[in-house]
Amino acid sequence: MAVPRRFRSVIVLLGVLAITAVFALFALGQPPSLQQVSDTIINHGSSSTATKEKGSTSSSSPSPKNGNGDSGASTKADTSDWWAEDLEDDNSPLSVPDRGDYREIFSLTTVDRKFFPIYFSGDEAYNPNIIPHPTRHDMWIVVAQHEQSREQIDISGELVCEAGFLNGVLVCASAPTILPIAPSITGVCEGDLAYMNFRFGPRDARMFNGPSGPLILYGSQSQYACLGIWVQDVRMLLDSFRLERFALSKLFTSATEVRRPPPFKGIEKNFFIFWDLKGKAYAHYDVYPKRAFAELDFNGAVGEDLALKTAADDEACMAQYMPSVGPDHESIHQATNSLSITMCRRADPKCKPTDTNTFIMHIFQHKSYYTFHGIYEPYIILLQSSPPFAIHGISQRPLWIHGRNALSPETHSLQYEGRPASDIPEGHTEMFYVTSISWKGHDQKYHGYVDDVLLLAFGIEDTRSGGIDVKAGDLLQDIAFCSSL
Repeated sequence: MAVPRRFRSVIVLLGVLAITAVFALFALGQPPSLQQVSDTIINHGSSSTATKEKGSTSSSSPSPKNGNGDSGASTKADTSDWWAEDLEDDNSPLSVPDRGDYREIFSLTTVDRKFFPIYFSGDEAYNPNIIPHPTRHDMWIVVAQHEQSREQIDISGELVCEAGFLNGVLVCASAPTILPIAPSITGVCEGDLAYMNFRFGPRDARMFNGPSGPLILYGSQSQYACLGIWVQDVRMLLDSFRLERFALSKLFTSATEVRRPPPFKGIEKNFFIFWDLKGKAYAHYDVYPKRAFAELDFNGAVGEDLALKTAADDEACMAQYMPSVGPDHESIHQATNSLSITMCRRADPKCKPTDTNTFIMHIFQHKSYYTFHGIYEPYIILLQSSPPFAIHGISQRPLWIHGRNALSPETHSLQYEGRPASDIPEGHTEMFYVTSISWKGHDQKYHGYVDDVLLLAFGIEDTRSGGIDVKAGDLLQDIAFCSSL
C-alpha cells in the first residue's frame, strides 16, 4: 500500500527539521553527534504525531473556555481530515468513517486533567463500576469484569474491592476478591449458541445506586432466553454494607431474573433500571431503533411494553437527533445504568425537583466495528421522569475523555498482544467503553443536580479500567431537545 499523504508530508517536514538542526549545530561550532541528530528527529516526530492524533485540541492543557463560555469541557476538533487521507490510500472497505467532532471532558482532580487509572493490586479487570463506600467517605466500591482471556476457564467472575485515590490513581486497598454472586442456572442455549451453556458466572455487570440502595445487574444463563439479565441487592453480597443488610428494607435480596415483554432475543444484554419520582421501578431494554421498557416488579416480572405510548414522538426525535448509523458494522445500544438529574444548580435555593425539570439520564453508545476492532462513542440521552417517559433530549456530540489516544502499540491492547505493530488498524482510536455513571458524593444515591460531580467508569480495550470525575452539567452542554421539533 502506498504511504498515506499525511505521512509523506510529515516525513518531508522531519527531514527539513533534522537538516536545519544539523546546520545550526555546525554554525555554533559544535558538530552534532549521531545521538543528537537521532534525538532531533524523534522529538519532532513525536510532537507531530501527537498533534495529528489530537487534532487542534492540546492533550496537555485544555482550553479554559469553549465557544459556549463553559469551563471544564471543550469541543474536540474533528480528526477526519487525516482519516480521510488514509481512506483514499487504503483499498480496504473496513476503515473507520468520519464521526464528527466531540465534547471533550476533563477530570476535576487529576493533575494533568486526564482520566484516572484503576489499579486492582496486580489483577487485570475491565468494564468497571464505581459507587461511594457506605461508611468511609474517602473510599469507593469498585466492581469490574475479571480479565481471564489467557486462561482456560468455564466460570467468569467479577472482581470487587474497596478503593481510594492515591496520586491520581484509584487503588484497591487490598487484593480484590470475587463477587459472591449465586451460581448460574442450567442453560437452555441451542444451536450455534449451545456452547454458552458451559460458560457460567456473571458477565458484563453494572453496579449502581437506586433511590434506596445499591443494585447489580449482570448477564448469565436465562430461564427464557440463552442469556438473560439478573439483578440483586449489593448489600446482600458485600460486608462493606453489613450495617445496612438487616436494618433497611430491600428488594431483590436474592438473584432475580429481569424479564421482558416478548419478543425475546437469544442474548439479552445492557438493560438498565430507572425510577420515577414516586420510586416506582422500570426496566429499559432497548433505546434504538425502537425503545422498549416496562414496569418492573420485585420478583422480576414486568408489565406490558410502555414504549408504544410514545413511539411516534420518540422515533421522530431519534430520526432527527440520533447519531447516524451506517448500513454495516455500526450500531447503537444502551451502555450504562441510569441516574436522575434536576436541570438546575443545587447551590440555587430556588432549585426544586419537579416533573418538568428532573429527567432520567443514561449513556448510550454508537459502536463501529471496522477492521475487526470496535470503537464506542458515548452520548447522553434524557428521558422524562414521569409517565409516559418520552425522550426529552439527545446530545449532539459524543464525549471524548481526556487522555484517550490513538490506538497504538503503547495502548497495550490484549487484542494485539504479541502481534506486529502493522496489525493495528490505522486511524483507529482506543476503545473506551463507558459502563457506569455514579454520583461521586457519599451522601448521594440516585438523584443529583447539574453542579454535582459524577464518576464515569469505563473499560479500555477490554484490557484495563479507568474513570473520570466531571460536573454533571459538562455532559449536558450539547443536548438537542425533542420539544424543539
